[in-house]
Amino acid sequence: MNKTMSIIFAFLLLINISCSKAQDKLKPIINSKTMNEQPIYTLKVTSSNPYESYINNMVLEKDYLTGSSDSELIINDLILKSGKQKLQIVLLPNDGNKTVDKLGIDYLTLSIYRYNNGYSSYVERKSTLIYEFKLDDPHVEMPLITKEWIFNIDVPYKLKNWEHSIDLRKEDEDKLLKEVVDYYNHLANIINKGDKKSFLTIMKVKNSEVFKSLYNDAELIKEDERYIDNKLSKSIGNIQPLENYNIMYYGNGRIVTLEDKKGETPLFAEDKNDIYSYQIYLHRPYPNAPLEVIR
Repeated sequence: MNKTMSIIFAFLLLINISCSKAQDKLKPIINSKTMNEQPIYTLKVTSSNPYESYINNMVLEKDYLTGSSDSELIINDLILKSGKQKLQIVLLPNDGNKTVDKLGIDYLTLSIYRYNNGYSSYVERKSTLIYEFKLDDPHVEMPLITKEWIFNIDVPYKLKNWEHSIDLRKEDEDKLLKEVVDYYNHLANIINKGDKKSFLTIMKVKNSEVFKSLYNDAELIKEDERYIDNKLSKSIGNIQPLENYNIMYYGNGRIVTLEDKKGETPLFAEDKNDIYSYQIYLHRPYPNAPLEVIR
């Protein structure tokens, strides 16, 4: 399972083949405007099949494990501003099957929850269900099922938007791949040396945007810094060579990353106790600009 949204310590908690590309506008279960100042939103997925979930064309999770699963992940950093948001699910067949069966379709449930008061209500599990989504049975066997929904969310912030970044799909893929791999190797060297200052400089935009979306105060930011310190210290000298990766495009082609066949980052350190993964998403803010970490 890919928990790629390495959001912060305090909140740790494409395939483009479509059965249905229809975008259904959902009415909220309750009025989402009756919110406090710091709402945290999550997507909860209950599934008996492997799946991929996306918010606003950005990957949230890739769970390729067979069998039932129940996952709830924060989506705030993928909500760039108030208004219409897009949820996409890709439902895959279980191992040994060539198609998604009716049981898998019927069992799948996707729910958007709101935690009204930021971190405190999240820790206390005080949530409100505001949207619920189900798949319709296509009545035909499909090798996978893709469905999209449009829903509305209100947030008291605006994040740096990549919608005006360069569409990387239009660039020479071989040159782009080399640039992306070079970026990963540069970051790998920084991590391998435990160079916290350079690491934080690279992650500055990502961290500030995520902190804003999660309303982090000074105490939570310090907790995250301690987590980063610990992770970096355990990664020193333990970064593994990049291998078995593919270039992947998200955000309507404006975001690029590397993933292995499990949907996980190929950039990680490993010691005798654990694996320390580093997932990054890159964009080019304007023509001829170098790639930058945006998430």
